[in-house]
Amino acid sequence: MNFSDLFQEVVTITARPDLVAETELAIRSATIKAHSIDYFSKDIHETLIEAESPDYIHGIDYISIIPNFRSIKYLRKYDKANAAVGEFISVITPDEVLDSYGRDKTDVCYIAGRVLEIRSSTKIDAMILGCYVLPVITKANYSSWVAELCPYAIIIEAARVIFGLTGDLEQRNAYRELIAEQYELLRMSALADVGY
Repeated sequence: MNFSDLFQEVVTITARPDLVAETELAIRSATIKAHSIDYFSKDIHETLIEAESPDYIHGIDYISIIPNFRSIKYLRKYDKANAAVGEFISVITPDEVLDSYGRDKTDVCYIAGRVLEIRSSTKIDAMILGCYVLPVITKANYSSWVAELCPYAIIIEAARVIFGLTGDLEQRNAYRELIAEQYELLRMSALADVGY
């Protein structure tokens, strides 16, 4: 469903067509929430990052490249000259940068603020970044695979929010159970990319 379809479904449930801004906000919030209940492979975005020059150490402002970045999944070396994908670079936390001898580890990357820090054992000038991204929730460019495949995970949560805003606590609480069922359905249908 697109944003307009979701809006109409929420209004059908809440019977509050007068709450336009609130319903739009509830849909945007419910969309982010549905995508954030787990790490779905459908939220992985892969992109080639080119460094300014070949080097062993790089610091990349990943948010300027991927504004809807959620978390890193993997990083791989990439040889631009041969168009060949190379080794994976281990994703670590900043606390793990030193080895047991107190020396900097190589072939590792970690997030420090809005910078992806990379330390390689070889000079690299390009990398393939795989990361989880949040959906685009602007009304004009709305894009959510959850809205397309499991729209009621968004619709029911948005309606629950509207019931809370209007003081209908009984309906809000009833929809809390319904949304739990929708999230379980979402996990069951979207976590595995290959059916059994």
